[in-house]
Amino acid sequence: MCVAAGAIGALEELLPEGPEFSPWPALTALALAAIAITVGQGLPRSAFLAFGFVGATVVGVAVGTTRGYSDAAIVYCWPVLWVASFYGTRATAAVVGWVGVVHGAALLALADGAASPDRWVDVVVTVIVAGVVVRVLAARNERLVAQLSTEARVDPLTQLHNRRGFDERLTAETARAMRDQSSLAAAAFDIDHFKRVNDEHGHEVGDRVLQWVAKTLAHATRGADVTARVGGEEFVVLLPGTGIRGAQELAERVRVAVERGGGPVPITISAGVAAQVPRDADHDLVESADRALYRAKHDGRNAVRVADSEPAAR
Repeated sequence: MCVAAGAIGALEELLPEGPEFSPWPALTALALAAIAITVGQGLPRSAFLAFGFVGATVVGVAVGTTRGYSDAAIVYCWPVLWVASFYGTRATAAVVGWVGVVHGAALLALADGAASPDRWVDVVVTVIVAGVVVRVLAARNERLVAQLSTEARVDPLTQLHNRRGFDERLTAETARAMRDQSSLAAAAFDIDHFKRVNDEHGHEVGDRVLQWVAKTLAHATRGADVTARVGGEEFVVLLPGTGIRGAQELAERVRVAVERGGGPVPITISAGVAAQVPRDADHDLVESADRALYRAKHDGRNAVRVADSEPAAR
């Protein structure tokens, strides 16, 4: 936008019979462009919000210093579009108000009675409409992006976290446990002989079984726990601030609840649990719980097994 504004100013200066205006607005726009290109990556986001207000001021200077007819006021839309696209409703209202102030001052600076109220109204109403339309579209886009971001982390069948969502929470909870030197536990679950459920009852029943197990896990866990479906019939629960005994008790409650039934068809579930105080970001907590789960399945299923204990996990 700044480069375009500077180019327009230079082009109009070169055109025959073009309006006479000060070169400073175009030079200022080019200077802003140079700043954005050279050090833009290191500037805070708020600095680019200021570009919108500075840009509106530069346009006002161009309008106020032009002698003769000029359509430079249309460029007021650019800073308004910029702010409305990225900085929210309050900032948009602020920059529109600033355009009204700057354009009023620019018109008053003009000679020969050029400061007619209709010129001010035309510009202000135009930038209000542009700001409102862009802000509505930007807000809608932000909601859609947030919705897609959430959906990308949620398993659509069970409404639990999926693998991606779980991995993100695992990273966050690991960092917290390392900072607080607190225990972090994981319980891995696998529905026993789930293939038989699909083969004998159909995939629709299989989906209902998965949903029922997800609800069972949700009822058994706390609000701070992270529950995810990480595979076809595989689930995992992350338990912040919990040691190996607490994880084992949770897994056993879930195993018993599943064995007692209440779902679409009778099933059982196997589990493996592990706990530790993470020492680094590459800890193998979930892998330890998975190994314990495999041992439970190897030992006959419908069982809970505990990973090799560590002193830090008590």
